Amino acid sequence: MAGAVNRLPSTDLYFLNAMAPWVRPRFGLRWGMRNRPIRAVGANAFVAGDAFVLIRQDTPDVMRAALDWRGSMVYVIDDDVAAGAVCPLLPDGYRARLARFERAFHRHLLARADIVLAASDVLARRLAQDRAGPIARIDPVWRQAAADGAHFAPLARGAPLHIVQLGSASHRGALAATAPIMREVLDRHAGITFTYFSPRTIDGGLERHPRARRVEPMTWPEYQRWMGRNRFHLGLYPLAQTPFDRARSASKLSEHAILGAAALCPQGWPPAQGRQGVLLAPDRPEDWGEIIVQCIHRRDELQWIRQSFSKSQPCVRPFAVQQEMWKRILPIGQW
Repeated sequence: MAGAVNRLPSTDLYFLNAMAPWVRPRFGLRWGMRNRPIRAVGANAFVAGDAFVLIRQDTPDVMRAALDWRGSMVYVIDDDVAAGAVCPLLPDGYRARLARFERAFHRHLLARADIVLAASDVLARRLAQDRAGPIARIDPVWRQAAADGAHFAPLARGAPLHIVQLGSASHRGALAATAPIMREVLDRHAGITFTYFSPRTIDGGLERHPRARRVEPMTWPEYQRWMGRNRFHLGLYPLAQTPFDRARSASKLSEHAILGAAALCPQGWPPAQGRQGVLLAPDRPEDWGEIIVQCIHRRDELQWIRQSFSKSQPCVRPFAVQQEMWKRILPIGQW
């Protein structure tokens, strides 16, 4: 299977973090690994018995092999690719890549798969409109544990409140809406810092603000190391009101727990609904100014909100749940 592609974060979150003890790697095979029942055949593809598992996408050769596989094929997908291909708020290059993938492979993989594992209930319902076969939800698994909350203690001594907005290029629409809000919040409240992710300037005033820090995109290993080094008190996760954003998984909730931050999420986003310790904001990111200021004034309560929130996260190191799902799906006689 020729070609080269990097391992996706999705592959760790939806397969390898839980299943690595049973996987033979493509390269660097060590003593004791030869009898493992799952074989890596691509950066994001695996064979177990007569089953082929594809996590999102791989090289064209690997994806063609998945389509031509004579046994069972399991397809894991964590975005509404078809919706992203026409979403006007996504960066042009990202939207174009999704469109090419959707035309060339995604729609065919959905049709070919014997089982589709979708990363959210909204995504599962959307995909069910296009296929008659089985669809189940799969939750992400992070290796890192939730932060212990020790970083909240300095707040009582007047230390700054650290706010973060996580995201990649696909979150640009929501970030563009909250950037002027956060610039105004920083101007009005001295004891606040704001960290956000963007490859380029989103708001000139925010870019120049001494207590705002824009973080350039990182590789997946770099991002995981960054998470281990940094702690925050409040995490913002605004979402644009688009089909693409509504289908997102709960993964960002786990990221907030790992970083030690209480999570502020749209009230209409299904993964946040009924979740203990999640702070809810209006659905439109443009309307977040007042709720962010309320959170700043409630900084003494954030530690206890965060603690409740972290305990409610099923996606932080629950290896057994995902392992059992894969053991039910894959045709391995003895594990």
